[in-house]
Amino acid sequence: MPAYIAFLIDIRDQAAFTSYARAAASTYALYGGSVALRGPIVDTIEGNLEAEPDTRLVVVQFPSLLKARAWWHSPQYQAAAKLRRTPVSDSRVFLVDGIDLGNQQSPQHPEPPLP
Repeated sequence: MPAYIAFLIDIRDQAAFTSYARAAASTYALYGGSVALRGPIVDTIEGNLEAEPDTRLVVVQFPSLLKARAWWHSPQYQAAAKLRRTPVSDSRVFLVDGIDLGNQQSPQHPEPPLP
């Protein structure tokens, strides 16, 4: 099952953040990751979120929770992450357990579990 690491980021220093983004991007493929979504928050259409002009949502997809956690704790990414932290940006980061979108329908007659 896929897993996602989602970042909600308020960028404070755009030039320094660009250095982080480049450094982080070079680490994704090492763990089977890729950017699934990246962009500014345009509007909050339900609930409460104080999105600033430089608030971004970035979602990185990995093939599994194991790979996502391995990437997060890797020396390669942790070196890059130092470039993102305060005062460069304020971040909230979430680990999300995904679903297999290619297999959403249940079979009519599921096979019994293996012993």
